[in-house]
Amino acid sequence: MNTTENRPPVILVVEDETLLRMLAGDILTDDAGYRVIEAVNADEALIMLESRHDVRLVFTDVNMPGSLNGFALARIVDMRFPGIKVIVTSGLARPGVGDLPKGKRFLPKPYAPSALITMVQEMLGETAKPAMVPLDTVTVEQGSPVLPTAIKIRRMHSGIGAVGGLAQPLPGPEE
Repeated sequence: MNTTENRPPVILVVEDETLLRMLAGDILTDDAGYRVIEAVNADEALIMLESRHDVRLVFTDVNMPGSLNGFALARIVDMRFPGIKVIVTSGLARPGVGDLPKGKRFLPKPYAPSALITMVQEMLGETAKPAMVPLDTVTVEQGSPVLPTAIKIRRMHSGIGAVGGLAQPLPGPEE
């Protein structure tokens, strides 16, 4: 029995900026349920693609150190790994004529988590909804909180408390 049929697809995230690579990985794993592997540049990505046969999509930045940029990586993946889908992203560069092979897509930075997830699902031909809906797509009634407010853990010197990455002023000392 082939167990890989029941497992989520593997996506290779290629990004030299550590925080952006981690963010994309978190969006694709936590919000969308994919399995993610990471590379810091196109050269490392090609080595990974040669050694792994379960990668279904490459999500790559354009400007990276190394011998290739993201557009060149997309062209090589198209030639050497025609079954692998590619999404290229950048906040600076935009694809020119011939930069992206047919069927490869471009997602400009900054992008919403929902935009990345939707594009990945479209590229992989998936219609299933993710297990969790990204917060940037949630609509609620006016006045209803989407995120919980911070809980007073202890008073800090700055008068700011933080819980789960959210920061807000703490109330004054109780009298």
